Order: sequence, then C-alpha cells, then structure tokens
Amino acid sequence: MNEHETKVAIVTGAAKNIGRATCEGLSRLGFNILVHANTDKEGAAETVNLVKANGLLANQVIGDLTKPETSQELVFEATKLGKVSALINNASQREFNKFDDMTFDDWRFVMSINLDSLFHTCKAVIPAMKENKWGRIINLGGLSAHISAIGRAHVITSKSGVIGFTRALAMEYAETGITINCVVPGLIDTVRGTSAGSSLVHPSHSNPPVGRKGFPVEVATMITNLCAPNSDFITGQTIHVNGGSFFS
Repeated sequence: MNEHETKVAIVTGAAKNIGRATCEGLSRLGFNILVHANTDKEGAAETVNLVKANGLLANQVIGDLTKPETSQELVFEATKLGKVSALINNASQREFNKFDDMTFDDWRFVMSINLDSLFHTCKAVIPAMKENKWGRIINLGGLSAHISAIGRAHVITSKSGVIGFTRALAMEYAETGITINCVVPGLIDTVRGTSAGSSLVHPSHSNPPVGRKGFPVEVATMITNLCAPNSDFITGQTIHVNGGSFFS
C-alpha cells in the first residue's frame, strides 16, 4: 500500500447526494472512505460499493452524530482503513418552521445536528490529524445563511455558526498541518425530505443565474480539491458553489 492509499476520509451524511458524490471523488483522489449515515443503511452500503468499484477500501457506520460516541466510533472504524486524514461534515438538517410556530425543541433539534455534531466530529478526528501532521476538515454551510429565507431561523443561525466555527479552528490549528474550510452549496439538484420544505424558494430568485440547479458532483469537486495535497495554503475560507446565486 503506497502513501496515498493509507489516507482515509470520513464523510458524514454520505448515503446519497453531495455526500455520496464526495465519497466517489475522494476515492478517485486515492482516499479510502468511511461512509456515515444517520439511518439509511441501504444508501450507505450503495456508497461503499461505489467506492470499492474505484479500487479503494470502504466501510460504513450508522449512527446519531449528536451523540459523542458516534464520532468516536467513526474514528475507531476509520483507523482500520488507514490514517485519519480528512473529515467532511456533510450531514445536515434543513427543517422548515416559521418562527411563530417554532418550538425550542425544533430549534435545538436543528442546532444539535448542524452545529453541535461538528464539535463532536472535530474533537474526535483532530488528535489523529495532529499526530500525522496533516489533515483536511471541510464543513458544509448553507446558502440561506448568506441570503436568508423564511421559515429557517434555526437553519440560518446554525449555518452561520458553522462559518464562525470553521474560522476559529482554522486559526487555532494553522501551524499543525490541518486546514479547515467551509464549502457552501447553492441550489443543488438533490433528493430531500419533506421537512426541508422542498418547494421553498429563496427570496432572491427561484433559479441560479446560470439557468439551472447545480449537480452534487460540482460541490464534491470543490471539496475534493480542498483535500488535495497541493491545497495547504487554503484554510479558514468560506467557498461558494452556487451558479452565481450569491457573490462573496
């Protein structure tokens, strides 16, 4: 096994959509992959098989990321595949609740998945990355945190927090060989649950200026580029993949 084959990436929320495309992209870059899903065992297994079809090693962990023990399990299983070298925090919850109707439980549910889970996953992987003196952490943001939307106060707040969290850790670990960035997808052609408000339109426009929705692979390509060996000088950044929906 050569050097690039010993690297393993943990990708959360990887049973479909951007997570799955990211697993495929990172496997083509030479990463072995640990696939995470909250409940979708069949989808995670399909992603594992796609990675293996590229000639790389892969396995899956099913679990609730709001529980610290799930993140510990991710690292434990990842070390069986190689050195823990990349973490892609893709798992997310996009609920639709107008603030008049929103309960504190609704608020905490979104916060726990979109923000608290990042605390647990980063806490779990950073010690191994520090030991290896190399690591890549990519946190997925949300377009609504930049252009706003109705019925998503909890989502917008949590995704704004992801940006601050990314910047703070990027500064704290800048000299360790670990880079930490945030990738913000725009309107992407994905399969979403009904709780996300599938018919919701952002207030600025219904479609990106390029005239179409993005594809998961287009977001995955940016994530993969940030995980490449020659991306050492990019850290603490918020990078948009949105077809012109928002200019940072």
